[in-house]
Amino acid sequence: MASKNAGVVTAGLALFSMFFGAGDLIWPLILGGQAGDHNLSALLGLLISGVSLPLLGLVAMMLFRGDYYAFFGQIGRIPGIILIFIIQAILGPFGSTPRLISLSHATLKPYLPDGISLLTFSACACLVVFFFTCKKSRVVDLLGMLLCPVLLVALGLLVGVGMYHPPAPEAMNISSQGAFFSGLNVGYNTLDLIASFIFAPLVLSYFCKGDSDYATPESRRHVFGKMLKASLIAGGLLAAMYIGLTYVASYYTPLLPPHHPEERLGAISVYLLGTKGAFFSCMAVALSCLTTAIPITVITADYIHKNFMKGKGSYYLALMISLVLAMVVSNLGFMGIASMLAPILQIICPGLIILSVFNILYKLYEMQIRRSPVYAAFALSIAAYFIW
Repeated sequence: MASKNAGVVTAGLALFSMFFGAGDLIWPLILGGQAGDHNLSALLGLLISGVSLPLLGLVAMMLFRGDYYAFFGQIGRIPGIILIFIIQAILGPFGSTPRLISLSHATLKPYLPDGISLLTFSACACLVVFFFTCKKSRVVDLLGMLLCPVLLVALGLLVGVGMYHPPAPEAMNISSQGAFFSGLNVGYNTLDLIASFIFAPLVLSYFCKGDSDYATPESRRHVFGKMLKASLIAGGLLAAMYIGLTYVASYYTPLLPPHHPEERLGAISVYLLGTKGAFFSCMAVALSCLTTAIPITVITADYIHKNFMKGKGSYYLALMISLVLAMVVSNLGFMGIASMLAPILQIICPGLIILSVFNILYKLYEMQIRRSPVYAAFALSIAAYFIW
């Protein structure tokens, strides 16, 4: 029993470390700094879109046994393939991975030797990720048992110091309703909803070694139960970090010297822990980015190898293609990448939420899938972006 529970905990920690990357670190800090004394309202919005929606996506994908072609194919084969391509691109070389690299550079910049540009740093970071992804069968164990605990300790220390006798948050010229909707928007920007569709198969494979694990209703419930527990562990840790980071930012942002948004964690760390102590938390940021970049790169390389290379050629070539693209895009900088992704997320996220809900109803209650609500959600999102 203990070993089974240990496997669930390891998978839960791995899921958390996959989710908790660049956006999950920086956007709550930006949100807390903007919300000030309305941070509670902003935090509620963030918890809805940043925690509840990824859990929704994980549950929906679990019910489809991690088969995202079957999941997205419910709205039609061609639209499903297009959605998968968009999600893989956002999660991989055109979104999450370059954002992780640019954040690592911005946070570690004060400690890097002179002359280390973002381009040079990106090339080095991609080499490190390539080294770890060569042994993709060990990804879940590596994330859950090694890197994630270090990240939790480092960020827990920072939040703990920040929450001990904090100053009063600054009064902001923003309504509670406005802060709440800002929190909802930040939850989209973390990319965790999109990531949940792709991460679920990776962690399911940790519990399910073959078709025999799905042979009977009892075995399927057993696998689903373990995956659900792991998902709740990841969701709980995400919520705890969001609470700590937004409140620390609401307290200390007005006291910081001028800085770019992606440098906020480093600035808060220096203020609370001093230069030497800040180095520890900045390394935690780099570890967080690494723990998220590893599985994303594995998944993206698999997608490229199977769908564009048709399984031919070397898997390592697919890895290199993914990482070279990420290296190029990372030079837009964190906020540049965020600006590029914002309209895409605004358009596709509502439709993905509706699709997830209908897919869950289909699997649990055999409710016939209706494509029109999903298409309507996409249409309204497009209209909202271009008209309103």
